[in-house]
Amino acid sequence: MLSDRLEWEADREETLLHGMVTMMGLACQSAAEDNLKQAAVALGYCETIALNL
Repeated sequence: MLSDRLEWEADREETLLHGMVTMMGLACQSAAEDNLKQAAVALGYCETIALNL
């Protein structure tokens, strides 16, 4: 659902969804590098963004 909505908003400037996808990517990358603290921070930002949708 997130990717469908993101495609729908692709022609708009920076959106909350783009920020959320960026933070999810950072969380995944951080977790893959065993940096769980940074992953948790990124996921916290995702939660904050999601609350504003």
